[in-house]
Amino acid sequence: YEHRRILLISQVLTAVLSLLLAIGILLNAVGIWLLIAWAITAGSLSALGLPALSAILPRLIDRRAMSSAVALTSSVWNTMRIIGPAAAGLMIAAIGIGQAFFVTAVGFALSAFLIATLRLDPLERRSEDGTGGMLEGLRYILGHRVFLATIGLSFFTSVFGMSYHTLLPIFADDILDAGSEGFGFMETAAGCGGFLGTLAMIKLGASRYAGPTMVVAAAVFGVFIAGFAASRDLLLSMILLFFASVSSSMYLNIGMTVLHTLVPDELRGRVMGVWSMTWFLSAVGGLPASALAEWIGAPLTVALGALSVSVFAVLMFVIAAELRRLPAVDSTPRAPVAERL
Repeated sequence: YEHRRILLISQVLTAVLSLLLAIGILLNAVGIWLLIAWAITAGSLSALGLPALSAILPRLIDRRAMSSAVALTSSVWNTMRIIGPAAAGLMIAAIGIGQAFFVTAVGFALSAFLIATLRLDPLERRSEDGTGGMLEGLRYILGHRVFLATIGLSFFTSVFGMSYHTLLPIFADDILDAGSEGFGFMETAAGCGGFLGTLAMIKLGASRYAGPTMVVAAAVFGVFIAGFAASRDLLLSMILLFFASVSSSMYLNIGMTVLHTLVPDELRGRVMGVWSMTWFLSAVGGLPASALAEWIGAPLTVALGALSVSVFAVLMFVIAAELRRLPAVDSTPRAPVAERL
C-alpha cells in the first residue's frame, strides 16, 4: 500500500479515537477496561503509521541531507520527552482531562490534513503475486549483515538496554532514596542527553566512520548504564544517564540513517516496519526485567541488560565486515525530491 495512505488512515483514526475518548470522559462513561481497550487500539494505530512515516522521509529530501533530517526528526521526540508531560499536566489543570483529549484530537486531525497535502513520486511495486510482504523484508535484512547489525542493536537496546527505564522508580525510591523529585531529575537528565546527542548528529552527520562510530557509541552506552546501576549517588546517576542518552541517540540516529539511505525504496516500508517493531518491544522487555529484578535485584538486572548491548555491538563489528566498511551515508546519489503543495 502507498505509505502516505497508510499514514493518513492512521492519523485520521487516531483523531477519531481521541475525540471519542474525550466525549466519553466528559460523559463519565470511561472505565478502566474501556481505557485499556483504547490504549491497545491507539498503540496499534501508532504501530501502523510509524513505519509508513519512516518510509516517507527519504522521498521528501535530498539523500545527502539524510543524517541531519533523521536527527531533526529525533529531536522532536527528545524535546517532547522533556516538555511533553509538563505541558500535558498544565493543560489538564487548566481545562480538564476530557478537554485536553479534544486538543489531542485536533492535533491528529491537523496532522492528517498536512499529510493529505503531500504529493510523493510513485514507488515501484514488487511482489504483485502477494507472496512477499513482511517475509520479503525479513529475508532482505537477514541477507545483509549491516542491516541485521543495525536492527539488532535497536532490538537489544529496546528489550535489554532500556530496562533501566522500567526500573527507574525503584532506583529513585529504594536505591538512591531520592523520591519522585529525584526520578524527575533523572528523567530530565536522560532527555537532555538524548537531545544533545541528536544535535551532535545534526552538526557532525554520519558521512565518515559511520560503522565504527555506531559500534563505539553502542558499546559506551552499555558501560554508562552499567555504571548507573552501580551508582549510589543521585548526581553521579544523573551524569551517567545523561552520557548514556547522548551515546544511544548517536548510534540509533546513525542506524536509522543507514536504513533510510541504503535500503531500496520498494522495501523500505517493510524494513522500517521491522525496525519499528523493535521499539515497541521496549514495553514487553520491562516484564522480564521486573521479574528478574525480583530475583537478583534491580542494579544487577539493569547492568546485565545494558552490557548485553555492548557485547552485541562488539560481536557485530567483528563478524560483519560490511559494518566496518559502511559507505559514507551522506554522500549517496541525489534522490528525487517529492513535490509538495
